[in-house]
Amino acid sequence: MKKFMRLNFWVILLIGLSFLLVNCNTSDDISSETELVVSPKSTILTKDEITKIFLSTNPASSVEWQVGSKPDWISVTPSSGVLGNQLTQIDVLPISDNLIAGSTVTGTIEFITSGAGKVTVEVEYFFEIPPVSQFGLSAEELIFDYNQDSGSFQVINDGEVDFTWNLDNTVGSLNFSIVNGMLKAGEAMDINVLLDRSTLETDLYEFNIAFSNDQDQTLVLPISVKNFKEEKYLFSPGLVIDAEYDREGDKLLFVTSNPNQLRKLDPVNKNEEVLNLNMPPNCISISQDGKFAAVGHDARVSYIDLETMQLLEFYSVTADVFDVVLAPNNFVYAFPRTDQHERIRCLDLSNGVETLHTGNTIYAGTRGKLHPSGNFIYGANNGLSPSDVEKYDISAGTAQFLYDSPYHGDFDFDGNLWLSEDGEKLIARSGNIFNSTIGQQSDLTYNGKLIIDNQVRFATIDFHKNANLIYGISDNGYSWENKPGSVVRRYTADFYNFNGEIPLPKFLSTDVFGDTRLFDAEGHFGFFNNTGSSFYVLVKSNSEENTITQWGLVTIETE
Repeated sequence: MKKFMRLNFWVILLIGLSFLLVNCNTSDDISSETELVVSPKSTILTKDEITKIFLSTNPASSVEWQVGSKPDWISVTPSSGVLGNQLTQIDVLPISDNLIAGSTVTGTIEFITSGAGKVTVEVEYFFEIPPVSQFGLSAEELIFDYNQDSGSFQVINDGEVDFTWNLDNTVGSLNFSIVNGMLKAGEAMDINVLLDRSTLETDLYEFNIAFSNDQDQTLVLPISVKNFKEEKYLFSPGLVIDAEYDREGDKLLFVTSNPNQLRKLDPVNKNEEVLNLNMPPNCISISQDGKFAAVGHDARVSYIDLETMQLLEFYSVTADVFDVVLAPNNFVYAFPRTDQHERIRCLDLSNGVETLHTGNTIYAGTRGKLHPSGNFIYGANNGLSPSDVEKYDISAGTAQFLYDSPYHGDFDFDGNLWLSEDGEKLIARSGNIFNSTIGQQSDLTYNGKLIIDNQVRFATIDFHKNANLIYGISDNGYSWENKPGSVVRRYTADFYNFNGEIPLPKFLSTDVFGDTRLFDAEGHFGFFNNTGSSFYVLVKSNSEENTITQWGLVTIETE
C-alpha cells in the first residue's frame, strides 16, 4: 500500500511539472525536443595527458547528468553535474596501471541525463611501451699497471630518457675530472682519472666506484691499482760477491764484479766511496777496527786502506782464494778454492812472505771466521758429509790446526758459520748453535738451535747481544746451490726464541715476456748496526725470468 501511495505521488508530481513546462515560455524550459549533445563523439587518449570532452543540451536547458558507464582503464572528472547555459568540460585520463605496454584498448563512455536522453563517446587508447633509461659505462674495469697513472672511460646514456648522474668517490688516491652531470638520451661524457700513488704501498689495490642517476639506477666500476713503492737503496751495476760490516764506523763494505770494485757505503745517508780493483774479487775481510780490508782474488790479495780508499799492496799467493781473513796480527789467511786436501796460505803483510798452516790439512772451499779475541779462526768445510767445523790457532802468525768439533754427523754444520760479538757462541749454517771456548773439552759443544724449516740452511746471520737479537735469512730450499730466501727470521739472542718473519721488499722489473711485474728479493748478506737498532740486508732481485739483475740495500728498523 505504501509503495502504491509513493508511486501515485511521483505520478501526480510529474503531471504537474509537465503542465507547468507546457505553459512556460522561458528559454530554460525542457521540451520533448531537448537533446544531450557531446563533443567530440570519439577520441584517442594519450598517456599522462587529459582529453577534454564537452557536454551541452540543445536547446540549452538545465539538466542533471551523470556518467552511466565507462571502461575501468579511464577516469572521468567530474562524473556528474548539472548542465546549463554553458558548455560543461569533462576531463578524461587513461589509467595504465593494469594495462600491457604496447596494447590498444577501446571502450565507450555513456552520459545520461534526467530529461535530455543519453549520449556515448567512443574512446581508444594505445599504451605505448614506456621510454627506457639505460645507464652505462664504457669500461667494465679500469686497471692501473705499475707504470700507468692515468686512465679514461665514458658515462653513457643509451636510453630514451634524459638523466642526471653522479659518482661517489671515497678513494683519495683517485681523482676524476667530472663527478656529476646531465646526459641527454643517446649522449656520452668522457671522464679522465688521475692516480696519486704518494700514499700507496707496494700492493694490489682494488676499489669499487659507485655511480647513480635520478632514474634509480646504479653502477659500479671496479678499479685495480698495481703499486710499487721503492723501499731499497739501489746500487749502480755490479754483482755483489762478498760483504762485511764495520760496526765501529757503521759502514758496509762489499766487493763487486763487473765492474771489479770495493765499495764503502754509509747505510744511513747512502754516501758511497768506490775503489776500482785490479782483478775480479772473490771475498773480503775487514780489520777489527774497520780501517783496513783484504780482498781475495785468484792467486792475489789486495790490501786496502779503508780510510783513504787506496790500494796499499797487491800480494801474490799460491791459491785461488775462496775466503780470506784479515787478522789483527798483521797476517792475512787465504783459504784455497780448489783441490781436496789443502793448507791455509798465511800471508805476512809486513814482508809479503807466504807460509802454510801446520797440522792437519783442510778441505778446499773452507770458509773462515775470525774469533773476536783475534787469536783463533774457525773454519767450516764445504762439500763433505758429515760437515764439520775446525779451529786454528793464529797467535804465532802462521796458523796451526788445533782440532775439529767433537761430533761426527750428530749435528750439522753445513758449510758456514757466524760468531757472536763476544765470541761465546757460534751459529752454523744449519741453525745449530755451539759454544765457543778456549778449552777443547767445552769448545764446539752443542748449545741449541734456531728454529727453521726442516732441511733448510741459513744464507746469512748476525748477532747483537746488547739488543738481544739474532736475525737470519734462510735459503729457499735444501741444496748447495739454493738461493737465499726473501724473509728475515727474528730470534732472541738469549734463548733463541723465534719471533716471526719480516718480508723483504720486492723488485720491480721486466720479465722475458716484456711484462712489468714484481720479483722476490734474495737476502744474501745481513748485518746489525752498532746499536742494534737497524738490520741492513744486501738483496738481489730473483733472476728467474728477470731481464735485469739488480742489487740494493734494505734497512729494517728493529725497535
